[in-house]
Order: sequence, then C-alpha cells, then structure tokens
Amino acid sequence: MKTTDSLWQGCPVRYAAGIFGDKWCFVLLRDVLLHGKRYYGDFLGSEEGISTNILANRLAQLEKSEMLTRHVDPVKRSRVYYLPTRKARDLLPAFLGLMMWSVQHDPATESPPSFAKAMTEDPAGAVAWYEANIDKVNATLVDASPKSL
Repeated sequence: MKTTDSLWQGCPVRYAAGIFGDKWCFVLLRDVLLHGKRYYGDFLGSEEGISTNILANRLAQLEKSEMLTRHVDPVKRSRVYYLPTRKARDLLPAFLGLMMWSVQHDPATESPPSFAKAMTEDPAGAVAWYEANIDKVNATLVDASPKSL
C-alpha cells in the first residue's frame, strides 16, 4: 500500500477495496480462510498461477494491512507461514456471501452443491464450520512450536 493509504479510509467500499480489492489479495485470502494454505509454496501452487514477485508483494501488503501475521516455522526456521488475523476472519460471512452470489450467477461455477445447500440452510453454521477449520489448521502450526513440544 502506498503513502496515500489515508485516502482509502472513510468510505467503507474504498477501505475494503484498498485491502483486498486486488484479485491476488482476494485469492490469497480465499486460500488462507477456506483452503488452509499457510506457506509461501502452498500459495505459489494455487491453480491461478501467481508469480513469485506478485505473491511476495501481496503477502507483505496483507501483513501490513493486518490481515495476516507472518511467523517463522519452528521446525524448519528457513520457512515462514502466515496466519489469518481476527480482522481477516471477520470477512468470512461477507466472503461466503460473495461466493453464494458467484454460485448463483456463474454458469461455470466449480462450487460443490453442498456449499450452496449449507449456506442457504444455515449460513451461521457454515461460517462456524470454516472458523473451526481455520482453528484446526492453525493449531497444527502452533502446536509444532518448541514451546509446546
């Protein structure tokens, strides 16, 4: 984010667009929140084919905007992983709502029918399910730290 960050505050749409309006930031948030990806290599392996320089830039941008926190891997110290912050996790209801909109309007959607069914029948339950999965993935990384061994 540039020094004009303050120009992107105030208006709710402008603020949100300034953080995750970029397609790569949006995809990285999807990968962290919904697909359990945490490591640079995991993100690099996504089917969209993000380049290494764009990936590094967007991860730094998401860290600066307090959407992700960066951690040194306790087992292999040359690796880092990223965890979603509460600020990022608070996007889940809106993120899932956007996904439902896409399911309804994208004739080539790759979303399984179970997603739309869960979101239609119990949106709060669907959010809770994703929250639990985030906790589960995060616990595998935090539990591996030398402090908890």
